[in-house]
Amino acid sequence: MPLDYEKIETECVGGLRIGGWEITSCHMPILSNSVIEEYAHELGFNVPEMIFGNNYLSIRHLASGSELRLRALDALKMVDTSPHSAKSVQVSIAENWTESSKRNRSDITDVIRPFDWTFSTKYRGTASNGLVFSPSETGIDYEKLTTREDILFYDENILYEDDLGDNGTSQLSYKVRVMPSGFFVLQRYFLRVDSVLFRIFDSRVYHQFGSDHLTREFSTREAFVNDIISHIPKKKHDDEDLSLLNNIPFVDSVMKDPTIECEVAKIGN
Repeated sequence: MPLDYEKIETECVGGLRIGGWEITSCHMPILSNSVIEEYAHELGFNVPEMIFGNNYLSIRHLASGSELRLRALDALKMVDTSPHSAKSVQVSIAENWTESSKRNRSDITDVIRPFDWTFSTKYRGTASNGLVFSPSETGIDYEKLTTREDILFYDENILYEDDLGDNGTSQLSYKVRVMPSGFFVLQRYFLRVDSVLFRIFDSRVYHQFGSDHLTREFSTREAFVNDIISHIPKKKHDDEDLSLLNNIPFVDSVMKDPTIECEVAKIGN
């Protein structure tokens, strides 16, 4: 029997209440320069140029209050700031980019310390109110996700993005879809450093309505740019269509052999 659901629609927030859950996604404008400077002071490093700090995805269990939320600031708190983090991607542009970034934001250079200038984050979401994930040998049942059914709610959103001084792309985003049978979330950190490498960190969350748990998978992949170029089809004049290097779905489709960690979180009554 199909579950009843209630749509949530405001100026900035959309979502559903269904099966004892409230799923909401918020779209807000990019943060102002003054707020971005506050972020930099709090975090201690130059932050991405485009931060949508008021955007979020909330997955909340109504009976227990357990919640998983995706937020830009929490993700940036997981950027590596160890002494050697600035050299995590060894390319000639790294030092020039960080120096340029400092000059462009001279008012906050007093708080700058070494950091991963690609803003790579292994953020999996912010769990609260008793929601605890533990390692599991069982991952997401993707066969259930291939079953054709109505999409009751779908959204995609960006949390932060930076062009690395015109030398690539660093982006954290998410997609969510709610079906009559359950919901599925994909949060993706995507990195392209021109002429060097690609990196994808994915956090997937699935819940089947009526079950007592959330399943989460976290995967990491990395590949050199030349490896991705080798998968680009040749044109008639024997040149590759290098514009595909800017196509995230294409890069995703040819990056193989992810390292996957599976987790499960029990849901209270």
